[in-house]
Amino acid sequence: MIPETPRSVDRRSFLRTAGLVGGGAALFASAPGLLSACGGSSSTPSGTVTLSGDANARNLVGLFNYSGDYLVSGIPQRLPFAIATPEGPPAVDGPPTLTVQLHRDQQPVGDPIVLERHADGTPIAYYPMVTTFTETGVWSITTDLDRQESSQNFMVQAPDTVPLRQVGQSMVPVDSPTVDDAGGVDPICTSVPPCSLHTQTLAAALATREPVALLISTPQFCQTGVCGPVLDTLVGLMPEFASVRFVHAEVYNRPNNGGDPAADGVTDTVTAYGLSFEPSLFVADAQGVIRTRLDNIFDRGELRAALAGVS
Repeated sequence: MIPETPRSVDRRSFLRTAGLVGGGAALFASAPGLLSACGGSSSTPSGTVTLSGDANARNLVGLFNYSGDYLVSGIPQRLPFAIATPEGPPAVDGPPTLTVQLHRDQQPVGDPIVLERHADGTPIAYYPMVTTFTETGVWSITTDLDRQESSQNFMVQAPDTVPLRQVGQSMVPVDSPTVDDAGGVDPICTSVPPCSLHTQTLAAALATREPVALLISTPQFCQTGVCGPVLDTLVGLMPEFASVRFVHAEVYNRPNNGGDPAADGVTDTVTAYGLSFEPSLFVADAQGVIRTRLDNIFDRGELRAALAGVS
């Protein structure tokens, strides 16, 4: 079924309606700073996004920056989706699978895709899709929720217009902060207590010619409710993958220097990897080539598969 012409809404208003930003009990709480909730800068190519469906029913929502500067053509892309409840926040649970259909220019592309629910160690259920887009422009995905169609539009751009490091590219060897040399970053870890992934720089880890997992996140100042959980998930699985070098890098240089954590800028690691969002996990093989990138939300199942792929 081709989606009907969607209504247009202000992006931040929609995110608030979906429970992706806002205060109180919302899963993804707003916070000041450069990096925006659920994978995107508030500066987008367009001031609006589109969605369809009944505002009083559940709706499909992408947990990534669907307005632009995120998805590219010709390279495998991972798109996590959640179900937004009528009350606002994403649903904690959901059906075991979602059957979705991709559209381009209001025409279906390929066969329907069955997405599996993931929720092992995450605060909400989500549905990741990995696909390769053949062309740039506005795409959409549709599914049936509560016996009606729900859709999400998103922008796909040429790879050379998006600075984000992609699967298949080489890791960038950054002298990330360590316990011995903070490099002007304070604190080097906002997790409480600080995690153990700051004993060597990213550059040093890559120089070992062993697989590397780099997590860029800021547990204390994260604008979503998942930065702390994904770091905990990563640390919890480390004993299973002794051959992998694990590195955690913070987002902000000196987040406690005032009301805005981003006032003193972002770390060199954030800049080198082209991030306008967080958290993001880069998993590279022994040659330093990115084999998997997990953004915004991931559970133990996805993480274990990514690490096993380079071990």
